[in-house]
Amino acid sequence: MSQVDQLQNAEEAVEQTRQEADRQAREERAGELRRPPMNDTGSKAHSVVLAPLGQVRTMVNMRVGALPELHELALSIKETGVLHPPLVRATGDEAQPYELLAGRRRYGAMQLLDEAEGVREDWRFMLVDGISRREALTMQFAENFHQSKPEPVQFARAARAIMSEDEDLSAADVSRLVGAPVSWTRKALRLLDLPESIVERVERGDLSFTVADIVRRGIARGDVSEEQAQDLVEQAAEGEITNSLLKKGVGYQPPKPKNYDELSRQLDEQRWAAEDRKGEARTEGAEQRDWESAKGLGSVSGGAATAAGDPRGPLLTDGPAPGGNVPADLTAEDVDAYVLGLMLAIVIPGAQRSAMGIASEEDAQAYAFSLRPEERLGVLRSLGAQLLADATVPPKALRSRL
Repeated sequence: MSQVDQLQNAEEAVEQTRQEADRQAREERAGELRRPPMNDTGSKAHSVVLAPLGQVRTMVNMRVGALPELHELALSIKETGVLHPPLVRATGDEAQPYELLAGRRRYGAMQLLDEAEGVREDWRFMLVDGISRREALTMQFAENFHQSKPEPVQFARAARAIMSEDEDLSAADVSRLVGAPVSWTRKALRLLDLPESIVERVERGDLSFTVADIVRRGIARGDVSEEQAQDLVEQAAEGEITNSLLKKGVGYQPPKPKNYDELSRQLDEQRWAAEDRKGEARTEGAEQRDWESAKGLGSVSGGAATAAGDPRGPLLTDGPAPGGNVPADLTAEDVDAYVLGLMLAIVIPGAQRSAMGIASEEDAQAYAFSLRPEERLGVLRSLGAQLLADATVPPKALRSRL
């Protein structure tokens, strides 16, 4: 079979797999729609009532801040009327017999028109019979969620308010009631387990939803105390440390790749091959020194001929080694290997070190020196590029190009 045929067969197999996944997803969604509702809210009777806005009280809205585009909506209501009256329920209170369930923006636009033209007594509302407080909260929650996904902390507090009305409700039940993904609901609810100062940072946008969950898991595992976590979050919010350092500080370890075992095997094979090459090089070097000794030839280290004839020659060619510790015949390749060893031991994530069989700085240096000189610089640059990609604030010299 030709390579073209093999490629075509592979593409067809990928397409078949994608189509099968799409079919299964459609069946799952259809199954969810066929499930009976958890309660009969949707089947309860509706009737139109006329009332001034003063007779309608509002619930605490799950969203905070000003309602958007009320002026434009008020103009539309002025021209065409209220096409979809806001939903209300009966309260049993003579002064305010109705409570707003859904339609907070429409209600706000009606208030603007009352302020501009005088109070109307005949605003239309849709009264829903027999709505409990839990159902009322659920209806408001669903309306807000489907208009646009709310900020996670607001979402979590609204979900918890619904669950407080019925202790038997789970996060999955709330997700079904409001039409939200279960994973989103569970993750948002867990945010409220964090110290309040961290929760407030998430609300203000100083800390992302994802990083906040990493901090929460670090506290739950006992890798960091609540006080330490709060201090790290404050430092990150003030720009004193990067998000990468924050995650490292709370004990975060990146997940292993799906092909972790295969990568480990390949790295082991590369390391073994490098060690074999290093052993061969040592043998050849010993034989060369024996031959030179037999011929009475001196060591060629540090001379002008070495520097001119081999650009990879010693870095230190004359005089004693600085501090008395650096070998006089140190080469550029040796420096590359040493710096690479430091990066492998100190900078890269622990999971990646484990995949490479590195448990200590000595292992890291051994691995770096086992590579061929031409391989060391490539690995060093690859690690540098990875660190640069993870950097929250790149170096000033590179900002214009990143």
